[in-house]
Formats: sequence, C-alpha cells, structure tokens
Amino acid sequence: MADLSFRATIKPVEVEELIDLFVHRPLAHLIARAAYPTSITPDQLTLCSMVVGIAAGGCTWSSLARGSAYLAAGGLLLIASAVVDCSDGQLARMRQSSSRFGRMLDGLVDAIVQAAVVPAVVAHLYFEHRTHPATALLWVGIGLVAAVTGVLHTSLYDHFKNVYLFQTQPTRREGNDDPEDVEAQYAGLQSNGLRLFDAIRFFLYRRYVPQQRSLLGWIDPSIPARFRDMPEYSVERAARYRLGHRRVMRAWSFYGIGTHIFGMGIAMITDHIGAYVFARAVLCNLALLLLVPAQRRASREFFARQEMS
Repeated sequence: MADLSFRATIKPVEVEELIDLFVHRPLAHLIARAAYPTSITPDQLTLCSMVVGIAAGGCTWSSLARGSAYLAAGGLLLIASAVVDCSDGQLARMRQSSSRFGRMLDGLVDAIVQAAVVPAVVAHLYFEHRTHPATALLWVGIGLVAAVTGVLHTSLYDHFKNVYLFQTQPTRREGNDDPEDVEAQYAGLQSNGLRLFDAIRFFLYRRYVPQQRSLLGWIDPSIPARFRDMPEYSVERAARYRLGHRRVMRAWSFYGIGTHIFGMGIAMITDHIGAYVFARAVLCNLALLLLVPAQRRASREFFARQEMS
C-alpha cells in the first residue's frame, strides 16, 4: 500500500527549502492527497500551477493601472502557484511515478511563471519611481540584476541538491541527469515520432543540463562533471558527505525557487517590492562570497579523499 504521509512525499529534510517545508508543502500535501484517488496526473497539476502563475502576472501588470489591490492579488496567486507546483512532485512520489519528463515540465513551467511575473515586477519598480527618471532606471537595473542572478541562484541550489541526494540516498535519486542520458532519451523519442509537447520540454532541458554542468565546473571544480563519474552510494560515504555538506546545503536551500516565489509574493502583498528586489540583487549575491568558498572546501575534502581511497 502506498505511503501517503506527508513525510513520504517530501525530499530529505536537509535539502528542502524551509519555506517549502513549513508553508508550501503542507498545503500541497492536501492537494496531492485529494488528487491521489482520482485520474488527475502530476503533469496536470504542474500545468494548473502554470495557469495560476500566469494569472499572477496578469494581476501584477494590472496593478500598474488599478492599484495595490491587484498587486496583492498577484502576490497571493504567485504563492498559490508555488503550492500547486509542489503538489505535483508530492503526488508523483505517492504514486512512485517521478520521471525526467515531469522534471522537464516542472522546469519549463517555472520559467513561464517567472516570465509572466518578473517583467511586471520590474515595470512596477519603474512606475513607482517614474517621476525621477534616473532613480527609476537605477531600479530597473537592480531588478534586472536580481532576475538574471536569480536564475543562477536557483540553478546552483538545484544542482547541489541533486549531488547531495545522489551521495546520501541509496535509491531515491531525483535529478541525476547527465547530458548523454538526456540526448539518448531524446534520440529514442525522435525515432518513434516526437510529439510537439515533448519537443518543447526537451528544447529547454537539452540546453539547461549542459549549461548547468558548465556553470558548476566553474563554481565548484572538485565535483565530477557527470553523475556517472561520482562515487557510488555507500553507508560510510553517505554519512561522511552528510556530515561535511549538511550546513552548506541548508544555506543553498535559501536560494531555491520556492523561497524566491514566497519572498516576492509577500513583497507584492505588502507593497515592498523594492526591498525584496534589493535583497535578491545585493544581499544574496554578497552572501555567495562566503557560501561558494564553503562549498568548494566541503567538496574538495570529500572528493579528494575519494580519489585517495
């Protein structure tokens, strides 16, 4: 019998974003439990989260003409989209049906929701300061920095999370996709006739995975470039990796997409977008000056020891 408990539907606690763990996922668990005995699929929940996220973008754009109530509605819808987005993975774990296709769709939907909301948030900053053009342009610049580096942040968190799971979990290893594996699956689908929807999924994912590996090679060169080149699971290795990386993994979790969406949603609800964007563009990037060296030290110690053993 499937385990439908909350604990069975989440990732190991040390890689979960705290906002997801205490806000998004408890609510998402209710959705997943309700969907479990029905014909609703995880992909359908993912698409539902996309619709809610696009509605959030529509409200945010409307706030430029209709006021802060629409901005607050956009923030609420944005957080609601994150809750529904969490429910797809939890339903997949209940049914033991997690897949690369689901991860690809999830990443595509995240990108669509960000494209719907983030430009509207930057426009809001401009219109808020439009009586002082220089200040307005400065805020637009800060917003663009926050948007671009935000993609970097979530990509880093996502990869370090997957490495952590690969090294510490004996069976459930989500996201351990090497570029060769993605290309092989893509070629297999092409030979059997590629559907348009699958072509869209692969279009982004086939570019995302290699670029993510390239980025990680620069950020943390001690980690092998491919999962297949990493040491296999053992109880001793898992304990050692967990001991050396638990704290740095918790720090990376604050750079995840769930934390970003919740923070932006609250900023929209309270009409403090500038404070949030400044924190993402400046404070989060300054924190990397401490976090990246800590990550490099932990990886160097673990993987160098592996080479000597």
